[in-house]
Amino acid sequence: MLTTIRYLHKHGNIEIDCELEYDPAQAGNETDPAWPAQAFLISATVDGADVLPLLRDTIIADIEEGAIWSQD
Repeated sequence: MLTTIRYLHKHGNIEIDCELEYDPAQAGNETDPAWPAQAFLISATVDGADVLPLLRDTIIADIEEGAIWSQD
């Protein structure tokens, strides 16, 4: 079940206000396999300005990983 979460990511001295779709980890059972938690960045702003198109893939991965850890 996807939910929308907010996460404040610090990159150096910059704070990036992020909105992500979050899918929590699911325990496996006899009919369904287990899967890890996932987060997908959908919005990133700095002081109200959209910076998502400017972010490198490595920064996006760091944001998504940090958001997952903040939920656990």
